Formats: sequence, C-alpha cells, structure tokens
Amino acid sequence: MANVHGKNTTLLLNSNDFSQYFNNVDMAKAVDVAESTTFGKNSKTYVTGAKDGTITLGGFFDRTADAVIQPLIASDIVIAVGVDGTDATKRVTFANGNITNYGVSAPVGDIVAVSMDFQADTGLHVGIVLENDTYTSTASGTARDNSTSTANGGAGFLIVTASSGTSPTLDAKITHSADDSTYADLVTFTQATGTTQEVKTVAKGTTVNRYLKAEFTLGGTNPSFTAVVGFGRDS
Repeated sequence: MANVHGKNTTLLLNSNDFSQYFNNVDMAKAVDVAESTTFGKNSKTYVTGAKDGTITLGGFFDRTADAVIQPLIASDIVIAVGVDGTDATKRVTFANGNITNYGVSAPVGDIVAVSMDFQADTGLHVGIVLENDTYTSTASGTARDNSTSTANGGAGFLIVTASSGTSPTLDAKITHSADDSTYADLVTFTQATGTTQEVKTVAKGTTVNRYLKAEFTLGGTNPSFTAVVGFGRDS
C-alpha cells in the first residue's frame, strides 16, 4: 500500500489554484435510499436513488483569495481536487456546483480562518487527469489506458488557468478508442479565449472506450494556454 501525504493536495476553484489558502478538504459521495420493506420481512430493505456529493474546505484567510471567493457565492463554479496533485495520470475528484456556505472566523489568539461548503450538481466525479501542461500550438495528448471499456457514461472537465496571445483560441476535446488507433469524439468543450472552466457530462448508459486522449487545437497569434483536462468514468 502506498500512502499519500495530505501536503501534496492541489485545489482548483474555477481557473484559480487555491491550494496555498486551504489546509483541509473533506469530500463525501452519497446516495439517497428509499425503504422497500414489505410484510413478512425480518429486516428492512432499501433501493438506491439519486447520487449526491459535497466538499468541505478549511483554511486561512487571505484578502486576495477572499476577494475572488466572495463573488462566487451562490454562483455555479467548478472545483477539482487532487489529493496527490493534478499532474497527468493522477486521481482527481471534480464537480460543477455551488458554494453554499463561506465563513470567516477571527479568534483573538489565533490565525483568522475560513471555511467553505460546496454542493455538487450531478454529484462528485472521480477520475484521472489526462493532461496538465502549457500549449502554444495544436497538440495531441498521450493515450490513457483504462484496461477495459466502461458502459455507464461519466464526465470530463477543462480548467484553463492561464492564457496569452493576440486573439487566442483553444478548442479542447476528449476522444476515446477501443484499440488506441481509431479515435472518436467523446467530450467537446466550449472554445476558450482566456481563463475558463467547464464540466461536461456523458449520458448514463454511454460506452466509454478503453483509451482516452485529450486533443488541443489553438488559434490566434502567439497563443498560449495552460490547461488541465480530466475524465471520470461512472460505475
């Protein structure tokens, strides 16, 4: 067993890396259950319903971070957490959702602290980072092998943390293949012209083939985009 130290956690809120402002994150996936017990049963029975997910964050107050977070309250945001970083092939938990609580605590004898609660929309997705790099020209990512296909859809995310150039554009997508030879589009993200973030779901029941690859098409003059792309398969 390979243990992972919490100090390596990376936290992305929209297009910002907020790792330096927080020191604790709790992520919880849940599912509704409805009781289906009938007469004659000695024990209760249940059926599962809709999935859910929440993320709770704790850290230290910073005026720069606070100025970014405050306007995000009650707005749709994208969050991505990698407990051992967000380099390519690392495991990542991500979601689109809302900040439901943001608190600041200022004790007289201690550091000013902050807390934040996040409610996921469509649940928390868990997968891998396909690519995390800076791109200055059209590029094709490395094929990521899942060993087998899956049959229940999933979700992909794109987070652009930096961009530059004259009228730069980035068209990013995730493709999939059964044989690492012929690829088809799986997720196509909205064209980026600056820093941005997006989560796109793949419908339940959709086959996601064994291999996944990120593709980047750049336009404009001297374009440069730092982008993180990942995908999570639903079970």
